[in-house]
Parts: sequence; structure tokens; C-alpha cells
Amino acid sequence: MNTKAASILIISAVLLTSLFAGCGVSQEEYERVNAHLIASQLRVAELQREYDRVNGELIASKAQVAELQNAIIGLKEQYEIVNAQLKSSKAQVTKLQNEIIESKEQYEIVGDTPVETAENIVRRYHETHIYSEYDFFVCSDMALDVWNMLKAQDINALIQIGNVDTGVDSISEADHAWVLAEVSPGLYLALETTGGYVVYREDNPLYYKGWSFDNPREYKRFVELRKEYNIRVRIIKQLEEAFDASRSAGMEIKTELIRLNNEVSEMSVLDPQLGSKIVKLTEKAEEYGEYVGRCDQLNELAIQQGQELEKIVSEMQGLTD
Repeated sequence: MNTKAASILIISAVLLTSLFAGCGVSQEEYERVNAHLIASQLRVAELQREYDRVNGELIASKAQVAELQNAIIGLKEQYEIVNAQLKSSKAQVTKLQNEIIESKEQYEIVGDTPVETAENIVRRYHETHIYSEYDFFVCSDMALDVWNMLKAQDINALIQIGNVDTGVDSISEADHAWVLAEVSPGLYLALETTGGYVVYREDNPLYYKGWSFDNPREYKRFVELRKEYNIRVRIIKQLEEAFDASRSAGMEIKTELIRLNNEVSEMSVLDPQLGSKIVKLTEKAEEYGEYVGRCDQLNELAIQQGQELEKIVSEMQGLTD
């Protein structure tokens, strides 16, 4: 209730008092009504104070809400700053952890001698690399990795290929790759990169035979040639299979051709079937000629592929000279 309402109520009380006096209202009734009015006035004053108090609290609450909203905005800004700092700190921690790991690995890899360092490198590489299967090209990649790791430790190395089970005479027959680490001038130590261990000469001398490459560039060229070699070998095999199939079919036709020729030779010139036999003989001769021509073509293609193989082998061999 506001001040205006209280004033109206007071005026009303005065008017009622005058009205009651003019109408002959008893003193007792007048006092009762007057007491009621006074109580109403007190209630109005009390309500006014309560209104003022609540209104003041409301205004204070609005101010607090605005203050809290500003505080929330400030906290959000602080959160974003702290969060960015936290991310930066995490990145720094990760970087430091990686540096610690690298330093630890470096410490664990480097031995007192080149032999120990080479042993540590091939063992660590095997522990940290997993391959589902091993073939010539997989072990080639592994050999290149270990070669680079040795070079990083200033240890000279060669990429070696050959056959460590039986040995081979031609570079095209090499089916395995490994690394020879020069642990002292002119003295090499074989590292089996697929197994992660050292192989000494007395244990398997085939690891110290075969063909060597001084650097990855030459070896990668060899791998390219090896892939091309394998492709051409498959092509030659397919040509040989096609040649054999054509030759077999041609031999059957040749047998039939000889039989028809013998029949025609024994027939009389007056025989009414002579003409049809001669037609069949001519057709069979043409068919046989087609098979012979196909065999000649297949044979020529196989010879050309064989010549290309010789060039590839010569280039592969030249890379190791």
C-alpha cells in the first residue's frame, strides 16, 4: 500500500467520524468505530513499512543479481583463459614427455661400443615395430629403417640382399634383405632386422654373402627393378602357358589334318565325296596355320620379355658394383 492510499483512508475516517456525530451515533459506537479506524490506520502504516522493506529488498536483490551476472561473465572469461593455459601446459608436458622418452631411448640405444649400439638399435627396432607377415618387400622396408637408425649414430652400414638359407648365384633370386653395420673399419656385423638380433659370421656365413647397396637411393631403384622383374616373369609364365595350350590344340588339329590328307590321297577323282573332303582338308589346314601363327607370336613375345629380363638383371647387378 502506498502513501496516497493511506491518506484516503484517514480522510475517510474523519468523514465517517463527522457523519456519525451528525447522525446521533452513540459514544460507545463511535469509540468502537474510531478504534477500528485507528487499528486500520496502524495496519496501513505497518503494511506501508512492509511494502517499503520488501521493495528495498527487491531493489537490493536486483542489484545483487546484476552483480552476480557480471561475476559469472568474469568467471567465464577467467575459465577460458585458464583453459587455454591448461591446454598450452598439457602440450608442453606432452612435448617434454616425448623429449624425455627420446632422451631415454637415445641413452638406452647408445652403447659403449659400435657393436653394442648396433645390437641395441636392431633389438629396439624389433620391439617397436610389428608386421603381420614378412616378404622381400617388407624386410626391405625394415632394413632401410635400421640403416637410417645406424647412420643417425654415425655408424656406416650396407643394405644387404641374398638368401640366408641356401645361398643364390643370381641377384634376381635374392629373397631377403638385412643390414651390415660397419662396427670397425672394414669389419661388418650382420643385423637381422625382421628378428631383431645380430648374426655372427660363424653362426651363418650366408649373412655375409650376397649383394650390397651403399645407400637407400640405389636400393630403392633395385626394389623397383625387382617388382618389374617379377611382373615380367609372370607375363612370361602366362605366355608360356598360352603357347603350350595353343601348341596342344594345334597338334590335335595337325593329327586331324594328316588323317584327312590320307583319306583324300586314297580317294578316286571320281568319288562324289572328294569335293567335300577337300573343302574340310582346306579348312583344317587354315585352322592349323592359325595355331602355328599364334604359337609363333607367343614365342616371339616370350623372347622379347626374356630380353627385357636380362636388361633388368644387368641393371640390378650394376647397382651393386
